[in-house]
Amino acid sequence: MKTHLYTLSLAHRTLFCLRFEPESFASQDLLWLPHHLQLARAVISRKAEHLAGRIAAVHALRHVDGPAIPPGIGAHREPCWPSGFTGSITHAGQLALAVAKPAGESFASLGIDYQPLLSENEAQKLADGVLFDDEPARLAASPMPFATALSVVFSAKESLFKALFPAVQDWFGFDCARVIDLRDGRITLELTCPLGPFPAQSRFTIPFLYHHGGVITLVDVECAPQTKTHVIT
Repeated sequence: MKTHLYTLSLAHRTLFCLRFEPESFASQDLLWLPHHLQLARAVISRKAEHLAGRIAAVHALRHVDGPAIPPGIGAHREPCWPSGFTGSITHAGQLALAVAKPAGESFASLGIDYQPLLSENEAQKLADGVLFDDEPARLAASPMPFATALSVVFSAKESLFKALFPAVQDWFGFDCARVIDLRDGRITLELTCPLGPFPAQSRFTIPFLYHHGGVITLVDVECAPQTKTHVIT
């Protein structure tokens, strides 16, 4: 499969970005993955994006002196990172991104998401499933166009849930976090319910950047959770 690798920087982390051409994917390309048999029944587009994400992940692991081992697939379809390391993968369209870091003794996790910017029509259709309580009013008060703001919120919640999944070990809805603040380059989310060891009202300040017609968000949890504390990412 034809690919092009480059890097971006966000919140002092190096993001490994892989542009790929799904039409150039060949069945034998998947043999590079130790878990390729788990993808035997997947459609071609799924195989291509999965492979691209794992290639980016290996580069991310190498960058932090980790093993060049593609993350496997967990029971909930989440990436299984090599022992001593953690990371996150995202893909949309023909772009895959990955980030990794060493995992210490305390809770450490990453969550990354790339979301193509929504059109106004798409935003109106998705809003009810993404925004709850006073969130629509907060976005209306933002200087950002509504569709752009919703794209950021959608991506930030995805990144947060990816980062917290290792502690929760279950999927949870967009109503579990609400927007507290949204400004250029950063969004703050607050948990509305306990998630694993993180109590309700835990806050996460999440950086974002616009790239290639979309938005990238990154959650970087470095320490053990504490009651109602801000986890700065």
